[in-house]
Amino acid sequence: MKQLPTTRIKVLALAAVLGVSGILAGCAPVIVGGAAATTALVATDRRTVGQQVSDKEIDLKVSNEVQTKFGQTARINVSSYDGVVLLTGDAFSEKIRGEAAAIAADTPQVKSVINQLYVGPLASFSQIMSDTWLSSKVKTTLLTAEGVPSGAVLVTIERDDVYLQGLVTQAEADKIAEVVASISGVKEVYTLFDIMTPEQEAAFRASGQRQSGLPASNPSPGTTTSPIEGDNINAPAAGAPSAQPVEAPTTPQVRPL
Repeated sequence: MKQLPTTRIKVLALAAVLGVSGILAGCAPVIVGGAAATTALVATDRRTVGQQVSDKEIDLKVSNEVQTKFGQTARINVSSYDGVVLLTGDAFSEKIRGEAAAIAADTPQVKSVINQLYVGPLASFSQIMSDTWLSSKVKTTLLTAEGVPSGAVLVTIERDDVYLQGLVTQAEADKIAEVVASISGVKEVYTLFDIMTPEQEAAFRASGQRQSGLPASNPSPGTTTSPIEGDNINAPAAGAPSAQPVEAPTTPQVRPL
């Protein structure tokens, strides 16, 4: 994999989680067809229907509550994936920023909150339009990139920073991060991926093979087959980007970067 010096790729981890009881400090997926090769995984939204419904309910509830409470003093975007809520946008004060995180953390079904709200004046119209354009560019690039399950990835753009959510393999995470970081106009790439276990990957692979009419293969226990043929991204070059799993805690938490 090539080293990408112009765009940094950051991993949002739980190393510095702040409990809600202590300190309290958006975009739809693109859907593509089923797999056509024996090594491909299903490239649609990998959440269960119940998870998708729950996340939509979280998005609507948190969005409505912060809009009602803060009005024109904040511009808050909400993106939930399997109960992990990402807040992006602007808040006029640290107080509003913290209160918005608390609202999200207190919402039913929320496991954790990643608070990326910018404190200061609200983004200009030109910045919002730039983010909208960049969002389309990123999603289109992921849709056409080989070996990338674009339909399984939620993309959020804020002030030219890209936030990526989804359930992917480690190989897919590395590939997606590399592809997005190479896009002109992207300032930072933040990966919030849930990394599949070997068991999850085997199940999705079998599902993709059934959809394509191919017989399911039986990988050896403990082995993981890369979904990207001919690309040895399991052994990246020194300095190449990587993505690690972000595991949600069992109780709602608010976590800063």
